[in-house]
This record gives sequence, C-alpha cells and structure tokens, in this order.
Amino acid sequence: MSQIAELVLDIQKSWAQPGQPQPLFEAVGAALAKVAGHRLYTATQMLKGGREVERLYSTNPDVYPVGGRKAVLPNAFNERVRKQQQPFLGRQVADFAPYFPDHETIAGLGLGSVINLPVVYGGHVLGTVNILDRPGAYDTHHLEPAMIIARQLLPAFITADS
Repeated sequence: MSQIAELVLDIQKSWAQPGQPQPLFEAVGAALAKVAGHRLYTATQMLKGGREVERLYSTNPDVYPVGGRKAVLPNAFNERVRKQQQPFLGRQVADFAPYFPDHETIAGLGLGSVINLPVVYGGHVLGTVNILDRPGAYDTHHLEPAMIIARQLLPAFITADS
C-alpha cells in the first residue's frame, strides 16, 4: 500500500472518533505534515453568498483564530482557487503578497511559501485547506499528494455548512 493510501485510511479512521471535527482536522494536519510539511495549517469555509470565508481550524489560533473571517477579493488567486478549483502555490512571499492582505503578518511569522487547496463538492468550492512553511519549502510535486489529503476534510466542510 502506498504512503498516501495509508495516510488516507488513517484520516478516514478518524471520522469515527467523537468530538468532530477536531479529530479530523488533526488527522489531516498530521498527514499534510508527512507529505508536504507545514508550520501553519488552517481550513477556511466559504460562507453563503461567496463574499467571505471563515476559519474553521488553525494551528496558530493566537494570530489566526478559529472564527476569523476574510473577504473574498476579486483577484487571480480567487479566480484560480475558487473559480477554476485548482490549488495555488506560492513559493515566496512575492508570489502571494499581491493577493494576501496579511502577507506581512505571514512573513513576520517566518513563513514564505503557501499552498491553498480547494475542497470541492457538487461543483462548488466549500472551503480551502491552507498550509504555510518557510520560503521555498513547497514546489509543484507537493500539490497532488496535498490535494488528496485535503479532500479528506469534505465531511467537516459539509457539516459546517449545514
């Protein structure tokens, strides 16, 4: 069995644990750490109307608290992630600074690379899984395994939306 398949099965086993969605978020975070690494991991849900996202999970709640909201701005980042339903890769701060109003906060945490992974159901982006690490930490080979892992959060997004 491949490493990805083993990680997916571990995540799916977490679905049965009480206290959801926390065990699921933690299992996905552990799997993402193995396939890509991260120093910050968040999950954001698209709110009705599509103009805002709300944070459902964060490994740094002091800076990025659960329940925090951000506007969905009309830009190339949102076109790629929310309209084209494709992951976004920023290898350096300069790659995402034009799209992230909080890029200085991100850089101040020593983070400089990002992968944003859309979780799609029924043709709609329900939310994104976002991982960040030091500058240059991510490359294109991280995208596919990270997308497979991120999709396992679908139950958390569906339940949060209901």
